[in-house]
Amino acid sequence: MHVVVNGVRLFFDVEGSSHVPDGPAMREKPTLLLLHGGPGLDHSIYKPAFSALADIAQVVFLDHRGNGRSESGSRETWTLAQWADDVRAFCEALGITRPIVYGASFGGMVALAYATRHPVHPGKLILVSTEAAGDSHLDRRVALFERFGGPEVGALARRRFLKRRVTRIRPRSRPGFAWPFRSTRARRAIPTSRGAPYRISRSRSGSRGRAARDTRSTCSRLSRACSVRPSCSAGKTIR
Repeated sequence: MHVVVNGVRLFFDVEGSSHVPDGPAMREKPTLLLLHGGPGLDHSIYKPAFSALADIAQVVFLDHRGNGRSESGSRETWTLAQWADDVRAFCEALGITRPIVYGASFGGMVALAYATRHPVHPGKLILVSTEAAGDSHLDRRVALFERFGGPEVGALARRRFLKRRVTRIRPRSRPGFAWPFRSTRARRAIPTSRGAPYRISRSRSGSRGRAARDTRSTCSRLSRACSVRPSCSAGKTIR
């Protein structure tokens, strides 16, 4: 099924009814809205397990814009702020009030942005295998990979997380600039939920940085900058 939200057609699916008989009346069940991981995935991998909850809740699966069977829209709208606003507008379009929003991995980042921008809208927020930033506890992540996968996997994780670690440069005081990053490879801009402009440097060779420009987060950059690791925090419920 599709519904038009903020100018794009979003795909969603539903398991279970919203109301069930309770004596002589009908009782409304809570609505669980599932936000899938990625970017670049869809909700289908969650259906086998979460469809089993249809007896106690109405489970709604949503594909983020640019993911799954939802329309992409313009690349400039691939930001956490837009994905978060899509969640709010999607609920309003379907008449969902006080949803239990379940965000897994990248979906948890969307859920955090949604709760920040619309704090009184969710009934509950469940965050699983996610975090607000993607570059914390790197040493612990390597240790977990080595523990569960052995020395070879640990070496790969160490190369991935520690040897390619980036270092921050002091931000400019001028408005319109954000933190540029340096690394041993090509320098990249790191997106934010607000789609703030960034100053991008070309390479390590010392060539002049490009002029500051609006580089609102795209799916690929967000995946690289904010990717969720297996050692991220366990599921938690915020009441």
